[in-house]
Amino acid sequence: MTAAQQRRAQRAVHLVAALVLIAYLYAPLEAQLQDAVRFLVLPLLVVTGIAMWQAPRIRRLRKSVRRKRALDVAPSASPAEPGAER
Repeated sequence: MTAAQQRRAQRAVHLVAALVLIAYLYAPLEAQLQDAVRFLVLPLLVVTGIAMWQAPRIRRLRKSVRRKRALDVAPSASPAEPGAER
């Protein structure tokens, strides 16, 4: 997924969650839906907002972690010992 696609998806999820929250505030909902808004929509709204706000920092962090793992996993290049080719 490219960065542009990721931003587009995050914005869509964020806008849908915001619309659900607005509906929760201005329209009476059943108790089951109130719990869904409180425990699912609101945290989702917060997480997508922070992810959009800090996206460049998160990408840099993920890239540095990936590089570090690649260096840790890569076998060290040691010269072959003479006579080991037999």
